Amino acid sequence: MSILVTGATGTIGTDVLRLFDQERRMEVKALIRNAEKAALVSDHGAEPVIGAFEDRQSLDSALQGVATVVLLTPAGPQAEEQASNVIEAAIAAGAQKIVRISAIKADPDGPTNNTRAHGSTEAEIAQSGLRHVFLRPNLFMQNMFIAADQIRQKAQFSFATGYGKMGMIDARDIAACAVECALSDFDGQTLELTGPEVISYFDVAGVMSTLLGKPISYAPVPPEDMYAAIEGAGWGQWMAALAQDYGQAYASGWGAFTSSNVQKITGKAPRSFRDFASEVFLPTLKTC
Repeated sequence: MSILVTGATGTIGTDVLRLFDQERRMEVKALIRNAEKAALVSDHGAEPVIGAFEDRQSLDSALQGVATVVLLTPAGPQAEEQASNVIEAAIAAGAQKIVRISAIKADPDGPTNNTRAHGSTEAEIAQSGLRHVFLRPNLFMQNMFIAADQIRQKAQFSFATGYGKMGMIDARDIAACAVECALSDFDGQTLELTGPEVISYFDVAGVMSTLLGKPISYAPVPPEDMYAAIEGAGWGQWMAALAQDYGQAYASGWGAFTSSNVQKITGKAPRSFRDFASEVFLPTLKTC
């Protein structure tokens, strides 16, 4: 029996494959849309399987012999349907467990379209009879890459979260939790994942200023302005609404909490923003 990872070439999925490759305790398959991405997953020791969330036949084939699914879907208006297709195929193939990378405070009545979609997916999995773990990460530290060009050009960056503090988490810690939950007896749990502290983007700017040795500033923008910017950039109304609604929620303190769940799952403390900035973000910022 093997493990199937969907969304395997994304930010979290790539680290999931890397960690599975280090463990080498089970065969791992990675769902990819086309053969051009095969090397991206085979380099991490995974078997590439061609398929698409919208193609049930390809999902049925990919899930043959799979015991556990690490289910990642890209944020978007089709995410709920995509996840549902995988769930149905997993049941039909006789899979036993789903580790779902969900969203902070997932709830069908939540404040964002993404929160609601993940809440509905969690409910479907819970009712499926499959063993499951729901991992709900707080705001990703990796979102800073969205602002990389702005920082390089202006030594400033903007988001729509106002003065809100958040339990930001490094995606590497999310991946580590997913791998451990897939390989262990974790079952039937819903776990909010955070970093070690609640910080605002003003705090983030302070950390980067110290590490870079020059002032970096954060200039919050109104959530409605973020909506207009994202829709104007051609990302569509769904993504524009997502950014606006998350901005309003985080600005209100919705994400201002931490949990001990990364430590509980992995046995290691979550990385701080300083860790992320010094190890991942600033080296990339300097080399581009």
